[in-house]
Amino acid sequence: MTGPEQRHPVWGGRFAAGLDPAIHAFTNSLPFDRRLAPHDLVASLAHVRMLLETGVLEHGDAAAALTGLSDLLADLEAGRVAVEGPDEDVHGWIERTLVERIGEPGRRVHTARSRNDQTGAALRLWVRQACGELVAAVLGLVGTWLDVAERHRESWMPGYTHLQRAQPVSLAHHLLAHAFALLADGERLRGIHDAAGRSPLGAGALAGTSHRIDPDRTAALLGFVGPYPNTQLAVADRDYVAETSFAAALLMTHLSRWAEEIVLWTSAEFGFAALSDRVAQGSSLMPQKRNPEAAELIRGKTGRVIGDLVALLTTLKGLPLAYDSDLQEDKEALFDAADTALGSLRAAAVLASGLDYRPERMAAALRGGFLTATDLADHLVRRGVPFRAAHERAGAAVRAAEARGLELAELPLETLRDACPEVGREAPAELDPEAAARARRSPGGPAPERTGEQLRSARERAAELRDWLEGLEPPPILRAHREGHLLDRALS
Repeated sequence: MTGPEQRHPVWGGRFAAGLDPAIHAFTNSLPFDRRLAPHDLVASLAHVRMLLETGVLEHGDAAAALTGLSDLLADLEAGRVAVEGPDEDVHGWIERTLVERIGEPGRRVHTARSRNDQTGAALRLWVRQACGELVAAVLGLVGTWLDVAERHRESWMPGYTHLQRAQPVSLAHHLLAHAFALLADGERLRGIHDAAGRSPLGAGALAGTSHRIDPDRTAALLGFVGPYPNTQLAVADRDYVAETSFAAALLMTHLSRWAEEIVLWTSAEFGFAALSDRVAQGSSLMPQKRNPEAAELIRGKTGRVIGDLVALLTTLKGLPLAYDSDLQEDKEALFDAADTALGSLRAAAVLASGLDYRPERMAAALRGGFLTATDLADHLVRRGVPFRAAHERAGAAVRAAEARGLELAELPLETLRDACPEVGREAPAELDPEAAARARRSPGGPAPERTGEQLRSARERAAELRDWLEGLEPPPILRAHREGHLLDRALS
């Protein structure tokens, strides 16, 4: 048993004996929440500045605390100090280090604040930063896809359903489907960034404080839209964590779908693309191998991120209001989900730029699957045949072509009319896969003019995200720290 001198520095007064080392090791979160240190310091600067403005702290103590916190943040940003030690969590590390540096004023920083609202503020700042980083990485990958799509608006290939050849499309059309899915992920992350901008500071442990504080001012200093409407919700809410984890899981699911195609397409069986040397990896045994390991790992890591989301939701599902130590488990899952998604996006962007597409192999795959059978049915519909009847007659034409080893467009007109009496002379030309793809001019379709519209739309959405990203500004209190204006009367 440890002695009284080893009681916890922030709550040890209630206890006569020290904490058992095994319990300390089990409950200690510093190994993973240390990454919140810069965000916690920013939130602490805002808190102390508010305490100064409201008169809760007198000027001398507040000035010493603001200077001490700012110096500690500068040292942390410059790598002059490491977040390590015997502390239970990052908040304890900050308080202990600050007191060691500035003495008694450091003990006043926690006035009108709990670790519960302190954690929430730091974590929200971290989430907002992570969302910005993820959006930037999304834009990097989407930009690569759009550049490739621009060059391949007339590179024809099979579109697939059930992994069976279905209808002709273009490589541009295919890549745009992936791009739009990822743009939606970026827009979702933008929304989460905004939703996370609500300050819990002022909620205390759960019931606020009797000190005359100004939570609106603290929120403004942190660049948040305002404080929470309820103090219990403020410390219990982890919706923004769950939403970030979900966004990461869905983003990874979208990436995994693309990665699976890269594994297939770069195989000899498909041959739609080849891996350049800078993205292919080899075998320790088989000298000939060129393996898509980055794509496989993206596919594999997706399961882990989905697991992070499930772990988080399972943790949250049975917690009573307001704060419970179970919430400590939110961070490792969140950090892993965001880190894995960010790393996967960056690897995917390199992988996407290292693919050499093979349009000739894609075009060859348009043969043998009767991909224009629906176009034959549509041709009959335009000539007055009900669609169900047209569908049946087109199926009979497919049987005839299959029996002769021909494509639909290669069937003699007389043979085609045996199955489809209403067919017109122009039908064989319409049944050419390229002609069929060009004819699909419905909105969102693969016709070159439609993929051109989609490219413009995708670039506009990407530009909106980029403008938002470039317009993000650091919290006012962080700007004041960087400019040395923390004690200015007119800090805004």
